[in-house]
Amino acid sequence: MSQNAEMILNSSENQVLEFLFYWKRAIRPGDLKKELNIKHTTLNSILARLEEKNVITWEKYGPVSLTDAGRISASHLTNHHLIIEEYLKKTLKITDKVAHQEALQLAGTFSCRLIEAICAKLDVSHHEFHPTFCNQREY
Repeated sequence: MSQNAEMILNSSENQVLEFLFYWKRAIRPGDLKKELNIKHTTLNSILARLEEKNVITWEKYGPVSLTDAGRISASHLTNHHLIIEEYLKKTLKITDKVAHQEALQLAGTFSCRLIEAICAKLDVSHHEFHPTFCNQREY
């Protein structure tokens, strides 16, 4: 597993990374701000941190896109998000909307070891939740 796939991201960074993963193309920061309903200054800070971690390319006022390492990290984190979301819905009977929001908050902080334990509890494979098989998420 790459070093980037195991980095710890805060929930806002995770949200931006996951959005870019599903968006599949470059996006201007102003459009990203509107899509995610994030304040401009907050988004600039998030983008700067993600660029420092080499998961996005971005120049101020230019488009934002995932690097190859960013795509790997985003896929990995999105997979964690989907597994956590499924656990919350099936085990704790949390509603879809709440499970989605909570999983988004948690995905960047759960280790792969914990995700594997959740998969064992759900009796599923990590591969059953691969994000490339999922529809566009709603934010």
